Amino acid sequence: MGTIRIRFILVALAVGFFAIGMAAFLDYFKYKSTFGETVRSRVLVTGRNIENTVQASLSVGMQFTDLATLTDLMKRELESDELTTGFDVFDHTGQVIYSTDPTRVKREVPASWLRIAELTKGTEWSTEEGEELVAGITLKNNFDLTVGYLALRYSADYVSKATAKVGREIAIASGLAFLAVALITPFVLIIVIRRFERDLLVLESAVSHLEDGAGAPIPTDSPFGPAIESMRDSLSQANKGLDEVRGKLDAAGA
Repeated sequence: MGTIRIRFILVALAVGFFAIGMAAFLDYFKYKSTFGETVRSRVLVTGRNIENTVQASLSVGMQFTDLATLTDLMKRELESDELTTGFDVFDHTGQVIYSTDPTRVKREVPASWLRIAELTKGTEWSTEEGEELVAGITLKNNFDLTVGYLALRYSADYVSKATAKVGREIAIASGLAFLAVALITPFVLIIVIRRFERDLLVLESAVSHLEDGAGAPIPTDSPFGPAIESMRDSLSQANKGLDEVRGKLDAAGA
């Protein structure tokens, strides 16, 4: 019985540890995904202000390549948001037309930016570039035709630090949960298994005496009582039937 008890405890601990580990794993990645999406949405709010300015300028007949005040607007928006690191506006060829960083103007953005922006069905898209994350908006004119793309760059380190902090908190909570399971589970199972072991002993004793129709008295609260009584009755009837068959065989042989 001691071996059964140990096995039950080990299985319960393994199941508990696995459940806690999976819960911690899923909670961390759920938080990481949700937080990343929240930060991206915050950055896109700034992008929508720039998008509205571009659409307003296009609606009065200005050309997309002649928006002289767009760079100043992007710089002001950049200064007001410490999370973002830079804004770029590029055309369908991937060439940067406007940027908060003058050195990026007339250069081409990574091909992945243009590919993702073109494949995205909606007006919002996102990608990564080294240590920076990029939230993008497809710029359209009043005829719903794409005229360019706005890329808002922000630091991946900000998101990583926030998720790492929560990850440590989840790890500590999981460790405490592991400890609680390791301490509480054996005591709870010992109480439960004692009842189970007692019932097994009753069943073992009853089965060992089934042949003679006797057996140890069955406790009134034993869950195996009805089953044992049924087995005894069945075996008793079977023995009677065998005795009758033996009697007939003996008579026929005589």
